Amino acid sequence: MATVTPGIRPCTASEECMTMPDTARATAPEWPNLRHLRLLEIAARHDSLTQAAGQVNISQPAASQAIAKLGRIFGARLLERCGNAVMPTDEGRIVVARARRALDHLQHPDPGTRSRTRQVRPDLLERYASVTQLRVMALFAVTGSLSAIATELGQTEASVQRALKDIERIIGQPALEGGPRNRVLSAAGQQVATRASLALREIDLAHADLRERAGVFDSRLVIGVLPLARTRIVPRAIVRLQAQYPSATVEVLEGAYDFLLRRLRLGACDMIIGALRSDLAQADLDEMPLLRDRLRVVARAGHPLAGRRLDPADLAAARWILPRRDAPARRVFDAMAARHGLLAAGHGHIETGSLVVLRGVLLESDALTLISPNQISYEIEQGLLRALDVPLDGGERDIGIAQLQGNMPGQLQSRFIDLIAEEATDIGCQNSGDDRV
Repeated sequence: MATVTPGIRPCTASEECMTMPDTARATAPEWPNLRHLRLLEIAARHDSLTQAAGQVNISQPAASQAIAKLGRIFGARLLERCGNAVMPTDEGRIVVARARRALDHLQHPDPGTRSRTRQVRPDLLERYASVTQLRVMALFAVTGSLSAIATELGQTEASVQRALKDIERIIGQPALEGGPRNRVLSAAGQQVATRASLALREIDLAHADLRERAGVFDSRLVIGVLPLARTRIVPRAIVRLQAQYPSATVEVLEGAYDFLLRRLRLGACDMIIGALRSDLAQADLDEMPLLRDRLRVVARAGHPLAGRRLDPADLAAARWILPRRDAPARRVFDAMAARHGLLAAGHGHIETGSLVVLRGVLLESDALTLISPNQISYEIEQGLLRALDVPLDGGERDIGIAQLQGNMPGQLQSRFIDLIAEEATDIGCQNSGDDRV
């Protein structure tokens, strides 16, 4: 008769090594030990806890206790014994998949690191860093404040500073640079923060995946939204998602593309929705085009140029409201302006990323702007603004979703992606048959 090891359930012949779902999350879940996660990953890979214990260099009883503790943290049995072997349960497979990804993140170099920056050795963080130290680095990347980190972790600032010093000893490089009042992550510190953030995110997702398996969809979805997707695509998809999963939380981040990209790479954002930057594509991004959008010259209703066919030369004396310099629409405008001399000498212009400001100036003046009609669809429907009839070369761009390459979305995130795709397709069909846009 097989010995029952704590945390490992023996299977009976009738169960054929299958177990019933048991994914209730612990009331006060702890963060797992990284060494224990590696132990679980090796045991699942080799179907042997003994072999895993040997590779992690701990005793068999300690290995059994570690697996039992992981089971308490994740609220599920993770391994079951079948004869002399151990195999992951259904819940165990979920945790193993996320644990493997978390540990891989700790070893992968930061794709945003400058080429001349000395890389942090791949094995250092897994072997020597604690989860608390990783959390400190991940939080510093987002907040840049020791006091905010201390509050979040329920620790003193002195403890946070010690964790930072410990990280510096582990990696053999400074984690921070700058003066006492303007300390920022060094290049090495940014590497650690990125790896830590993505690894911790996978551990969070393991809990979410287990709850989803139990039919509980109460996770937080964080989406970065660029201007074009804010008006119709994202709001409609959110309404439909919460109708289907009322316990889900959706957090919407707005900002410049570079800001959202940093959040995405830190695991603090699940996806970016809006105009794709295919010309600036990064090796670590996976872009999914959903809609082919076109920019138009837009003015208020009743504008002197409205209602007739125009040439670009007719726009030469206009005052313009322009997108920010880092926006794809700005590059389109700059190319058009260079070809047709649209920025007349002596005319200033307005630069803004605020749709509220843009709309207000358009309605109160004869200024023009270059924008997708989808961003101002309600104003067009109400007869407040209209697209001018002027040919525009190079005004098309792809709208879609950008995610980190290799992303493994859960059910909630996958469903949201499907809803975004459906809304984008619907808007694309409307645009193709609507002369107003």
